[in-house]
Amino acid sequence: MLNKVKQYIESNRMLSKGEKVVLGVSGGADSVCLFFILLALSDIYQLELHVVHVNHMIRGKEADADQEYVESICKENDVPFHFVKEDVKCYAKEHHLSEEEAGRNIRYQAFERVREEYNCDVIAVAHNSNDCAETMLFQLVRGSGLTGLTGIPVMRDRIIRPLLCVTRKEIEQYL
Repeated sequence: MLNKVKQYIESNRMLSKGEKVVLGVSGGADSVCLFFILLALSDIYQLELHVVHVNHMIRGKEADADQEYVESICKENDVPFHFVKEDVKCYAKEHHLSEEEAGRNIRYQAFERVREEYNCDVIAVAHNSNDCAETMLFQLVRGSGLTGLTGIPVMRDRIIRPLLCVTRKEIEQYL
């Protein structure tokens, strides 16, 4: 799988040698897989990784355990760890958003803050091919036209999605 993702990164020109990468890691399988893949590729690409974890404060002790796990894998691998702990339910209420949208806003704001602070080149997130299919189906059900049926883009602005070429099953097998 490592070679498959490497080829996907190269064919889509997602990374160049010496880049600094903000990596969103929730502690779930997809983002942990992306962490270990980019860590494995960091020597080849001479990457500097910065992990950002957002604790949404929704799942109590489970969310705290995810944060501790992500921090521990970063420490074990000498990767800078940055975290944000924010009450997503409260943020959603204050900004009249769904919790999902509020969580997404908070995550991408955190990624962007770290990107700017450490002069990073890109933000890597762990969407996979299953997420892409779900997005297309959701758009179809919503009544989107043909332009809305494109799924999740491989790259948008400074955001890259190196795992769009693999399925959730492949991710689980890799881990």
